[in-house]
Amino acid sequence: MNNYFISKKILNHEFLFDITGSIFFKRYKTLILADLHLGKSISLNDSGNILPLYDFNETILNLRKLINKFNPSTIISLGDSFHNNNTLLNMTEEQVNDVNELTRKIRFIWINGNHDYNLCNKEKIGGEFCNYLEFRKFIFRHIKTTQIKDKFEFSGHYHPKTHLKINRTKYYYKCFVVGKNFCILPSFGHYTGGLDIRSKELKPKIDRNDKILVLGKRKIIQLDFQK
Repeated sequence: MNNYFISKKILNHEFLFDITGSIFFKRYKTLILADLHLGKSISLNDSGNILPLYDFNETILNLRKLINKFNPSTIISLGDSFHNNNTLLNMTEEQVNDVNELTRKIRFIWINGNHDYNLCNKEKIGGEFCNYLEFRKFIFRHIKTTQIKDKFEFSGHYHPKTHLKINRTKYYYKCFVVGKNFCILPSFGHYTGGLDIRSKELKPKIDRNDKILVLGKRKIIQLDFQK
């Protein structure tokens, strides 16, 4: 038994839900992830919140590890890949080169998010930008919609997390939310926080017994959502 991913059949296709918060679409060798928020520490420092500028390197390092693990031909990033519209203007030449080193080898599809919808200097990096992507019976977008019929939607945006209670203490973990016709991915970026799945913003979007895939340090576990 592999504790680092859970395999699920969706519309007769196999998807591997990985402990890193990414999903691998096996048949088409496509890696799906959400909310990298590259450049977040730069933005926070510019606004007076002093943080170490390590998040970019950590996120890129984790992405490289994933690429080595799955050897994808395509990567779909489900929006908020860049923390704000000026991120590419503020990134160093070395950081831009780090992104382009990946986009030269792999087809990248950057879905526009609410943080990077009007991203400046898109021409500085490789890849394709779009508001959403439809492929076969699958839809890839930043924010979950409500009108999905006969298709399955992958989205990000909410950075879902949940807690497990151990010895009367709550421990929070990132998680996937998987319903009948949708999946909300956790955030992949290093400095990204999370929104509790029982929050007033997220709870109404989840039905009783939808699946919650909790990302621990050593294994991923599946739970039913309880209202």
